[in-house]
Amino acid sequence: MRALVLALALLAAAKIWVQDSFYRFATEEALVSAYRARAAIACASLAPASTASASDPDWATRAEPRLSVGNPALRVHLWQFDHEQWNARFRQPYLVLSAGNPGVACTYDILAGTAEISRS
Repeated sequence: MRALVLALALLAAAKIWVQDSFYRFATEEALVSAYRARAAIACASLAPASTASASDPDWATRAEPRLSVGNPALRVHLWQFDHEQWNARFRQPYLVLSAGNPGVACTYDILAGTAEISRS
C-alpha cells in the first residue's frame, strides 16, 4: 500500500512539474514574440547612426532573446522593501537580447519601454 501511495504522489508531483514547465515556456514565448520588435528598435536607437559600425549587432535578427525577471545591475537589497527601485530590481520583466558579439547585450525594460546596452 505504501508503494502505491508513493507512486501516486510521484505521479502528482510529475504532473505539477510538467504543467508548470509548459506554462513557463508558453509565457516566455508569448512575451518574447510580443516585445522582441520593440526591444530591437529601442536597442538600435541607442547607437547613433553616425557612430554605427560594422561591428554593431543586428538586434532585430541576430540577437538571441531571453526573458529575465528583475535587473541585477540595480543596487537594491532583498530586504529593502521600501526602496523605490525594489520592483525594478526583483519583480519587473526584462527582455535581454544577446548579440553575436561576445559580451554585448541589450536589456529592454518591458514596463518602462526603455533599453540599455551593456558591454563586458
